[in-house]
Amino acid sequence: MDRTARGQEIYIESMEKSAMDKLRIFSFIKEGIIVDMGAGAGAISALLLRHFPESKTVAVDNSPDMIRRLKKRFDNNSQVEIIKDGLTSFRYKSKVDTILFISVLHELFSFNNYSHKLVIDTLRNTFNLLNKGGRLIIRDGVQPEQTTLYLKPLHKDSYNRFHEFIRSFKVRPLVFSQGIFSQDSFIQQTPNNYEEFKKDNYLIEMQAQDVSELLSKYFYSEENWKIELSEQFGIWTLREYIHILTEIGYYIKYSETYILEYLLKNKYSKDFEVYKLENGFITKTQYPPSTMILVAEKS
Repeated sequence: MDRTARGQEIYIESMEKSAMDKLRIFSFIKEGIIVDMGAGAGAISALLLRHFPESKTVAVDNSPDMIRRLKKRFDNNSQVEIIKDGLTSFRYKSKVDTILFISVLHELFSFNNYSHKLVIDTLRNTFNLLNKGGRLIIRDGVQPEQTTLYLKPLHKDSYNRFHEFIRSFKVRPLVFSQGIFSQDSFIQQTPNNYEEFKKDNYLIEMQAQDVSELLSKYFYSEENWKIELSEQFGIWTLREYIHILTEIGYYIKYSETYILEYLLKNKYSKDFEVYKLENGFITKTQYPPSTMILVAEKS
């Protein structure tokens, strides 16, 4: 499914706005030849050019529209090389020092029939491209470890958005139930509408990975809502990512998961609360992490 022209502009604008958060990866970059995989319209490549002016930035994308935007943005700048190629097949004329995947791997997975193998093959390709001591840096969505959570929409709009998500998510069937806690027992009941849901203090029981997918998508504009429902934002847990990269031969230099402060303050906290059952009591808990940073080094 392709984005509409308006949806494409909104998507690119959101990538530009989130670029500053991505600066947190820059302390891990090894200077020299830096490859921006899935460079899109060039938000990260522009930051690389500013922060590492002595390095060569190689912007790789397979979209003709994005290649056109990259060429216009960098206007034959000698420090930026633009290459149209697939991420799995990409080769370069020499070994490189840093490879970046910034919000790219989940799209590679989602728009290629949800193929974990293709992502693994792409990660293997990076190992062959890097110099010894070179680094692979991934910033992307992440799945939480599997556990049961209880979701509380805080108003009618978030309640309706939840049900839209349940009806329309394309990646996998979603299982949930609604009900009320009596001591430590969850009694399944289905409210007729949000007013009943709110009045009787219902909660929605879901697996954490499904809650995470909902929270990664529900706030998107209508122009891109259908596209988001065909994507899986977190394709592995952090533990699974680390296992795969270690099997390829990488040494894990750094890893973390976190929630984007903007989402926490302006979206999540206004629209949903999340609870867990612990020691027989239902208590408010943290939202699943929205984002992962993983730095792997070729030893």
